[in-house]
Amino acid sequence: MIQVEHKWIKEIPVLHIFDERSGLEALPTVFFYHGFQSQKELYLPYAYLLAQRGMRVILPDAPMHGERWAKETDTEQAIYFWDTVRGNIDELPILVEALGAEGLMDMSRLAVGGFSMGAITSFGMLAQYDWLKVGVCLAGSSYYGHFAKALADGVAKQGVEFPFDVDARIRELAPYDLSAAPTKLKNRPLMMWHGKADDVVPFQYSEKLYEALVEEDMTDNVAFMVDEKAKHKISIEGMLAAVGFLEEKL
Repeated sequence: MIQVEHKWIKEIPVLHIFDERSGLEALPTVFFYHGFQSQKELYLPYAYLLAQRGMRVILPDAPMHGERWAKETDTEQAIYFWDTVRGNIDELPILVEALGAEGLMDMSRLAVGGFSMGAITSFGMLAQYDWLKVGVCLAGSSYYGHFAKALADGVAKQGVEFPFDVDARIRELAPYDLSAAPTKLKNRPLMMWHGKADDVVPFQYSEKLYEALVEEDMTDNVAFMVDEKAKHKISIEGMLAAVGFLEEKL
């Protein structure tokens, strides 16, 4: 039977999903991140399918989201979008250390994945942590600097004033920007899914990263799945492909 456990790791609320038959074993583990203005519970279908295949799954709530939402407005969430992404990235070692101390993870088989903001988060994690073995990025962007500027311009056009220096804050994203140094991937397995009609996170970001990896001769372990019609919503085929990729590579 698949178990879903709600727990707090430090100050991070997570859902912990696993097959009860192997619940106390050190299992390959997937940290899967939700999208903007979403929450961890909505990604339980991914977790269930992964747990059925022998993986432990951790679904965290991002800062300002889910159980961590502190009544921030939509505008505040948009202004601090990249702070949320960086929060996810910087908190991953906390989750890994806590679960590792319980002997619940196979530390040689750790993966990250997510949709939209969760995929953006996962790209940054792959840039930061070479101990991650696999990544699944669904409708995301690794082009932190370029996308951050585009998002900031969009918010500014709505008459919103930022309470910080936008250009300086964008420069702070450089260490997390996988697109600036695609060799950081180091031939680790990566799956990207993106809909060509995406009207939230442009498809071109995924296409451009794949082309950069081709130029670096780093696509042996990369799967790029393109949905010709999809907007900013993953198809069932894409979800099942992501689950299958993690099962195969992890």
